[in-house]
Amino acid sequence: MSGKRQAASPPADEPDAKQAKGDDADAKAGADAENAGAEAGGDDPMETEENGRGDAPARRSLRTRNPVRKAATRNEGKAAKANATETKITQVTYKEGELLSDHLKADGALVEVKIPAECTVNTNQQVRSRQLWGTDVYTSDSDVVAALMHTGFWLPGSTCPPQLLELVATARAVPPAEQYLSTSRNGIRSRSWGRVLTGFSYKVEACRAITVNNQTIELTGDPERIKPCAPTFFPNVVESVVNTRASQANAERRQRLIQEVTIQYNLCNEPWLKYSVASVCDRGFKRSEWTSARLRRETLYLETHTKRYELSYDGPVFDEEEENYDEVNAPEADVYRWGRCATPRDLRQTAELGVPLPKEELVDVVTGVKWNEIGFDLNSVTIKGEEYKVVRLQWLPRIEPGGELHEDE
Repeated sequence: MSGKRQAASPPADEPDAKQAKGDDADAKAGADAENAGAEAGGDDPMETEENGRGDAPARRSLRTRNPVRKAATRNEGKAAKANATETKITQVTYKEGELLSDHLKADGALVEVKIPAECTVNTNQQVRSRQLWGTDVYTSDSDVVAALMHTGFWLPGSTCPPQLLELVATARAVPPAEQYLSTSRNGIRSRSWGRVLTGFSYKVEACRAITVNNQTIELTGDPERIKPCAPTFFPNVVESVVNTRASQANAERRQRLIQEVTIQYNLCNEPWLKYSVASVCDRGFKRSEWTSARLRRETLYLETHTKRYELSYDGPVFDEEEENYDEVNAPEADVYRWGRCATPRDLRQTAELGVPLPKEELVDVVTGVKWNEIGFDLNSVTIKGEEYKVVRLQWLPRIEPGGELHEDE
């Protein structure tokens, strides 16, 4: 009997071995699904005892535990939270003099500025005083309307369009720049500034116009919407000017103009003026300030890169083409002489020969030139339909041969 009992004992131990294997598999599955609920893991031993089989609870525990699904739910929550943060836009109503610095609190933050139509004109005090620092990236105290004009999204006029309700500009906060450069764009020049140590700057990303009919028009930026041009004349003081009572009373100083380019050297290596239309145009509305009247007192010399020409007053003549012409009351018309200097001479030699030069010093002379037969272009002079390219000029007073010409004249 004892031998049978000993022989039957190994089969009795087989369920324990299977249960041990099932427990090992269950423990391994629990390690792989560490984030699963505690209830599912706590039911495994009871189910093992009730079923009497070690492998069945292991299969059931794998089905009930789903860590991938919970991880996906957690990731979706993070993505939704990130999208909510990105789409959050601060909306501000524009008022003259108010700054965006209070709304630029984080890098990448978006600020939507609603600008009423009455603030989009060039009479805006912030635009007139050029409250704008930088290029593309502007300081936080820069005016938004001035920035829209500088970037080309909006070009303000003296009056706002009647169909315009408001402008909506989108600005993004960016880190401060190392240096804010000054550039001239679209009729406004920004100011320069050094590094800003605190706060954020901004750049304009988009702009749209809202009409009174609630229609939306997307605007595009263009820094060169108005092509830059070099003026022939510009004010003597172009940067910020403090107007005092003394400067306001000095009208002559306010009207003082200087040329863009002043000096070139002529064929005799003497300083002359660069040719421009402003140098030969009328100086005012009075007859004595006209160029035709100036030629009665002075002689005009013009040069190309290799030749020199003279335009001088040649006296009045009777205009027979005038209506009601008669020999007694014949109207007079000024005529002029045009000729090429045979040899370009310096100032001292020209004064000795006389101004205008004698006929022996001129070749290809054209006489009897009327004022309406003389034309001054941007870089040329036209005499009786023939064009001469010129690069520099000089006005010399009329003097008799052998006279002296002072250099200050």
